[in-house]
Amino acid sequence: MKKLPIYVFLMILLSGLGANPAIALRCGNNLIREGDSASEVRIILKNNGGEIIEKTHSGARGSKAVNSKTKVHSASHSVEKWFVRAPSGYGRPYCYELTFVGSILEEIGTGIECK
Repeated sequence: MKKLPIYVFLMILLSGLGANPAIALRCGNNLIREGDSASEVRIILKNNGGEIIEKTHSGARGSKAVNSKTKVHSASHSVEKWFVRAPSGYGRPYCYELTFVGSILEEIGTGIECK
């Protein structure tokens, strides 16, 4: 009867893994990961037959930083969304929405099959 709690624990653990958002996407033989720069993403797309379909600017996102003298400085970074087509390993391209804050990839949207 001691095995039952282990199975329950494993089921809970595995079900939680499926709920996490994507932090990387496959583009041909490479991965595009959150934290990559816009220039790195552009190079990976170009080298693997992917393409940027559309770019949109959606304003700025602010952040606060505290320096050594505890003064608060605010900074804003431009937010840019790219809609990209990336080849998958399955012979069909998938489209993703990539969100860049400044020039750093912050979020990878769920992939959908491109037509």
